[in-house]
Amino acid sequence: MMGRIQMTDLEVVPNLVTINHRGIVEIKQAIFYRTLPIMVVLLLIMSMPKQANAQYAEYETKAGMIYTFGKLVTWPSKAFDSKNKLVLGVLGDDPFGSIIDNVLKNRPVNGRYWEIRRGTSIKELKGSHIIFIGNSYPRDVLKSILDDIYSKKNSMVLTIGDNIDGFCELGGIINLTTNLYQLNVTAANNAQLTVDVKLLNLASDIVPYDNN
Repeated sequence: MMGRIQMTDLEVVPNLVTINHRGIVEIKQAIFYRTLPIMVVLLLIMSMPKQANAQYAEYETKAGMIYTFGKLVTWPSKAFDSKNKLVLGVLGDDPFGSIIDNVLKNRPVNGRYWEIRRGTSIKELKGSHIIFIGNSYPRDVLKSILDDIYSKKNSMVLTIGDNIDGFCELGGIINLTTNLYQLNVTAANNAQLTVDVKLLNLASDIVPYDNN
């Protein structure tokens, strides 16, 4: 997460900015070096094209939502191996880049640290507890992917779609939308996942499961 320059940072040394006898502006070194990393990040973000900047903010928010879903969804204990990690798989094109790694790093959920995997097939993401699916798949391919995930016995996987039309109707559990997210409770129950009531209350839409 990007840090912010706090007022306390500027109050450590009085007269942060001064003008010397030659009329040249000087900055106290202690404060300058303390805030330099933050200033560099700010300058980098400001130099990004507006579209790229907006995408960064969008997927930083979505990464935070995935963290929250990890806290408010409960998996059966048998879903975890001896490593006891919560595994997130990103299927196909990865819109997050390093954002998701930075957001989830050192932020355990219910005592479990995150492990992030990336792959182009369900087979490569075997063992994931959460699978994030991008919006580049045609509807028939998406249905095949979801059928592949949930056709397996004891498939305790939380699927998350990236603003995909009809995602929950096809059997996906959570679909991130511009209005927050849609939720398919029936699909969650079928996957043996317990959804906290807070997620139910915040969902923009509870979607019925169309298995046809």
